[in-house]
Amino acid sequence: MKLFLKTVLVLGMLVLAAGCASEQTLIEPPSESTLGDQNYGQSPALNKNVAPQDTASTVTISDTLTFSDALSKALLENPRLQSYGWQVRAKEAERLQASLLPNPRLQAEMENVGGSGPFEGLDNREITIRLGQKILLGADRLKAKRLAGYNRQLAGWDYETQRLDVLTGVTQAYISALEAQQQWNQQQALVTLAEELFHSISAQVDAGKVSPIAATRAKVELSRVRIDLKNARSTFETARSNLASFWGNKQPAFEGLAGTLAKTDSLPAYSSLAQYISRNPDVARWATEMQQRESRLALERAKGIPDPTISGGYKRFEDVGAEAAVVGISIPLPLFDRNQGDIKAAKYQIWRGRSQRQAAVTEVTRALQEAYNRLQASYQELQQLQEEVLPGAQSAFKGIQSGYRQGKFDYLEVLDAQRTLFTSRTRYIQALAEYNRAVAEIERLIGTPLSDIPSN
Repeated sequence: MKLFLKTVLVLGMLVLAAGCASEQTLIEPPSESTLGDQNYGQSPALNKNVAPQDTASTVTISDTLTFSDALSKALLENPRLQSYGWQVRAKEAERLQASLLPNPRLQAEMENVGGSGPFEGLDNREITIRLGQKILLGADRLKAKRLAGYNRQLAGWDYETQRLDVLTGVTQAYISALEAQQQWNQQQALVTLAEELFHSISAQVDAGKVSPIAATRAKVELSRVRIDLKNARSTFETARSNLASFWGNKQPAFEGLAGTLAKTDSLPAYSSLAQYISRNPDVARWATEMQQRESRLALERAKGIPDPTISGGYKRFEDVGAEAAVVGISIPLPLFDRNQGDIKAAKYQIWRGRSQRQAAVTEVTRALQEAYNRLQASYQELQQLQEEVLPGAQSAFKGIQSGYRQGKFDYLEVLDAQRTLFTSRTRYIQALAEYNRAVAEIERLIGTPLSDIPSN
C-alpha cells in the first residue's frame, strides 16, 4: 500500500510538471490596437447590452425627442448592437477556455481473468491503474490563449464598428426626421397663406372687383398645397418610425423632435480630413487583425510539434501478492501529419491580410472623397441660397404681395412669387439636411468629430 501512495505522489508531481512545462514564459508583443478594454470592456452601453435584465440604465422618451436621447436610447437598446456585445463576451469566454490545461487521463485495467487453465477465476488477475498527462512542448496553451486574446480584441473592434454605424445611422435618421418635420411645418405655413389668399380673392369676387376665375384658381392652389401637406405629414411619420426602429420600437413614442439644422462657417480642407483615416475602425482594426493572424501561424506551428503523454501508475500481481510501479511515455510520430497544411494556410492568410488592409484604406479614402464632395456641394449651395436666393425671393414676394393689395399685380404674379419663395425654402432645408448627413458620414469615416478639425 505504501508503494501505491508513493506512486500517486509521483503521478501528482508528473501532472504538476506537465502544467509547468505548458506554462513556460512567452514574451507577448504589445498590441498596436488603440481599442483596448478601457474603450469597450467597461462601456456602459456594452454592459447594458450583455445584461438586458438590468434596468438601471434606461432612457425615457418624452413627447419631444432630443438628439442626445436618441443616441443614448440607440446605444442601450439597438438589437444589432446588443448582439455584438454578446459576441465580445463570447470571445472572452473562449479566451478563458484556451487558458485551461488539458485534463489528465485515468486508466484502469484488469488482466488474466475469465480465461482457462491457470487464468480461470480471479486468482491470477493483474490490476493496473495509470494516470497520464499530455505535455504541451510547443506551448500550445499559451499560444492558443494569445490567439483567443486577439480574437477578443477583434470582437471589440467589431463592436466599435457597429457602435459607430449605429451612431451614424441614428444621426442621419434624426437629421432626416428633423428635415421632414421642418418641411411639414413649412407646408402648414403655406396652407395658411393659401387659405388667406383664397379668402381675400373670394371677398374681392363677392365685391365684383375681380373675375370668379381668380377664385377658382386660388381654390385649386389651396387644394394642391393641402395635398402636399398630407404628403409632408406622411413623410414625417415615416421618418419618425425609421428613427424609432434604431432602438427596436415599432411605433415611435415621441411626437416631435427638438433642434434645428445648421451649418458651420467654414470647412476643413480634404487633406486635413485624410490624416484621420487611420482612426476609422475598419482601418485601425487591421493592426490587431495582423497580430491575430501571426498568432494563428505560431499556434499552427506549435501544433506540428508532437506532444508526449507521460503516465505512471500502480500494478497489483494477485498470484504472487506483489505490487509494482508503472511508468510510461507516449509520443506521436510525425511521419505524415506535421500540420504542414494548416501552417501554409496561416501564412497565406497573413499575405491576404496585407492586401485586405490596403483595400480597406483604399475604400475608406474613396468613400471620404465622395462624402467630402457632397459636403462641399451642399455647403456651396447653402451659401448661395442664404446670400442670394432666399433674400431675393423674400423681397420679391413681399413687394408683389404689397403691390397686389394696391392693385398693381394680379393673382398669378402673387402665386408665382409665393411658389418661388417656398420652393427656395424647401430647397434650403434639403441642402441643410444633405450637408449635415454628409458631416455625419465623414465623422464615421475618420472616427473624429468634424468640429475637432481646424477649418480653412
